[in-house]
Amino acid sequence: MIRRSLERRQRGAAILTAMLVVAIGTLLAVNLMWEATLDQRRAAAAFAADQGLLYLQGAEAWAADILRQDIEDSPDADHLGEEWAIELPPLPVEGGVIAGRLEDLQGRFNLNNLIGEDGREDPIAVAQFERLLTLLELDPRLAGAVVDWLDGDVDTRFPDGAEDAVYAEADPHYRTANGPITTPSELLAIQGFDRAAYERLAPYVTALPRGTTINVNTAPELVLRSLSDSIDAAQAAALVEERADVGFADVDAAFSGLVEPEMLPRIDVVTSHFLLTATVALGTTQITMRSVLQRDQSGLTRALFRNLGVE
Repeated sequence: MIRRSLERRQRGAAILTAMLVVAIGTLLAVNLMWEATLDQRRAAAAFAADQGLLYLQGAEAWAADILRQDIEDSPDADHLGEEWAIELPPLPVEGGVIAGRLEDLQGRFNLNNLIGEDGREDPIAVAQFERLLTLLELDPRLAGAVVDWLDGDVDTRFPDGAEDAVYAEADPHYRTANGPITTPSELLAIQGFDRAAYERLAPYVTALPRGTTINVNTAPELVLRSLSDSIDAAQAAALVEERADVGFADVDAAFSGLVEPEMLPRIDVVTSHFLLTATVALGTTQITMRSVLQRDQSGLTRALFRNLGVE
C-alpha cells in the first residue's frame, strides 16, 4: 500500500517535471522565433534604408544632369518653363517608387545677405526683409534679431536686436551664431520666432552663400513686392503675368521705375542654387532628402547641404 502510494507520487512528480520542461522549451522556442523575426525585420529595414539612399543619390545625379543640360541650352536665363522646373511624378523603382522636384532657391530672399561683405548689416537687404515680414503680417522688428544673429560683434542692434545676453536667459542657455545661417530652420533659435512665424516665412527665404541675387523669373509675388515699397499687389501680379513661363525679355525695362536704382544690381534672371527634394518609398520605408545644389557656369553641380527626414 505504502509502496503503491510512493509510486503514484513519483509518477505525479515526473508528469509535473515533464510539463515544466515542455513549458520552458515552448517559451524558449517562442522567444527564439520572436528574436529571429525582429532580426529579419531589422535587416530588411537596414537594407531598404541603404537601397533608398542609393536611389536618392541617383536622383541627385539626375538633377545635376538636368541642370547641366539647362545651362548649355539657355545660359542667359532660368525660368519656370524649363525642364528643371517640371516636378518628377512618382516613378517605379525596384521595390517601390521615387519622386522629386527642383526649386529655384534664388527666387527667395537670402537671409545671409543681411550682412554685407564688410561684415556689417546691409541696409538695402534689411529694408527688403522688413518689407517681406510686413507683407506676411509678421513683426518687421524680427529683422534686427536676425541681423544680430548673423553679425560678428556682440553689440545689440538698437532698438530691436538680440545678442548673447538674451539667449543666456533661455533654457538651455546658448549664444548667437555670429556667422552665416546654414538652413532657414535656424530662425527658430532666434529671438521672436515661433513655429507659426517660421512656417509663414519659410517658403520665401533661404540660406545661401552671401551675395546671391534674386531671380525675378521665379520669385513669388510677395518676394517681388518686397523689392520696393512702390510695388503693390496689382503691380506684382502684372509682373508675374508678364514673365509667364518664359521669363522677362528685359529685366531693366520691367523693373526700372519700380525699384530703386541700387536694387537693380541685386536682381537677375540666372540661378546658381537649387533645392532638390526627393522621396523614395520602399515597402514600409520612406526616406526624404533635401539637397541644396550649386551649379557653376560650366554646368558642374555639387551639393552644398543635405538633410534627411523632416525639415
